[in-house]
Amino acid sequence: MNTNTFKNVLLIAALILSGCTTTQTVQHEIDQTRQEAFVQWQASRQGQETSQIVLNQPLTLDNAIGLALSGNRALQSAQQEKDTARGRIIESYEGVLPRVSLNGTYTRLNDDGADIDGMHIQTTQEDHYSGTLSVVQPLFMGGKASAALRAARYYETLVDEQLRLTSQKTIFDTIRAYNLVLLATEQLEVTRVYSDLALAHLDDVETRRKFGTASDFNVLRAQVEYSNARSEMIRYQNQLNTTRTGLLKIIGVSQESSITLTDSLIYEPLSVTEEESVRKAFENRPDLALATLSEKLQQESLRAAHSEYWPTINGFYNLSRENPHPYLGTYDEWDTAWNTGIQVSIPLFNGLGREGRIAQERSKLEQSRIKTLDTRETALFEVRNALLSLEDATELVETQKLSVNQAREGLRIAEVGYREGTIDQVSVLDARAALTQAQLLYYQSLFEHSLARASLVFAQGTLEFADKNQKAD
Repeated sequence: MNTNTFKNVLLIAALILSGCTTTQTVQHEIDQTRQEAFVQWQASRQGQETSQIVLNQPLTLDNAIGLALSGNRALQSAQQEKDTARGRIIESYEGVLPRVSLNGTYTRLNDDGADIDGMHIQTTQEDHYSGTLSVVQPLFMGGKASAALRAARYYETLVDEQLRLTSQKTIFDTIRAYNLVLLATEQLEVTRVYSDLALAHLDDVETRRKFGTASDFNVLRAQVEYSNARSEMIRYQNQLNTTRTGLLKIIGVSQESSITLTDSLIYEPLSVTEEESVRKAFENRPDLALATLSEKLQQESLRAAHSEYWPTINGFYNLSRENPHPYLGTYDEWDTAWNTGIQVSIPLFNGLGREGRIAQERSKLEQSRIKTLDTRETALFEVRNALLSLEDATELVETQKLSVNQAREGLRIAEVGYREGTIDQVSVLDARAALTQAQLLYYQSLFEHSLARASLVFAQGTLEFADKNQKAD
């Protein structure tokens, strides 16, 4: 066989062992997946079968949260960790339950005997067959098995807390997205009214010009005002479309859904003390529990590493069926043999591997402890920041409410003066713009206050679905 032929044989063997997978094959599979995703999207647009819910109905905040808790992709992914935790618990029993295996062998000997003093002596059979059932029962693993069992239970609780944290974040994101749509809706309505008033004013000025009571400058000024109002309205219309799309994404329904939000931005004063909020945070925040559980998991990892210094003891039992005879190798017949005992393994030196692993695990444990302290400080920071934000938002709502009333009265006075000829057009336009700006800021302040309330409950770790009004108590 020449060199090229040998290389080709090796290449074919490598392709067979690798499943004949090439870069082109992988790329083809990726392209096919992309095409399937596009076909599914087309089917959903045409009202055909889709994996997502298509909503065509009014939507309350409570309903949105309920949909998010069942359809949010991030939450669905987190829920799969429950199966991982169960699997880890089952795996941890490996160190305490017996290991049972069945092995079979066939051996062909190249020598079937020996010639001694002119005589041929058959020492054994050429073909050897055996089947062995082996049972190994761990008796002592230096604490590694018990550490694995404890770690598995800690991990199960850790997954529950992680799922709770993801659920709370999903609820918070839903509240924020829902209120963003409400804010954009209100702001769009304000700018639409402003645009309609600007158009009506433009018509009025053009009529006045016909009768000689308004100049071309007045008309141009009114046209600019109307153009600006239309631009603002279009901007908020785009913002509404964007926020509505974001809400559909968070609650896990089809983008082809058509929804109308039934709730509204409202101002609900809230009074809470810092001590009460901090107490609730330390009692309820999932991330604090996660930090503690991570530290305990690392402690078990360090115990498992230390177990390598201890001997391991296993009990064993082997039952075999062999041919030739297990005790008389020259007999061509099947027979059974068994043995049992205890195996003790004492580690003396393993090239400093265990020392290195212990050093790593000890360092990770110290990192976990630092992370726990940092998480507590983060909790304090977020609670205090949420309280300050709520206080500022409350003051802002009260201020903007007053500003809206003042701006509305200012516009009324300006319009009366304009009709009576005592106030010019620019003053009316300024008064109308001031009212529009005050209304936009007022709805923005309502949104900020609502978000601050939800942020405080989230910082306390009590933002559950049952807490429909985002109350802190």
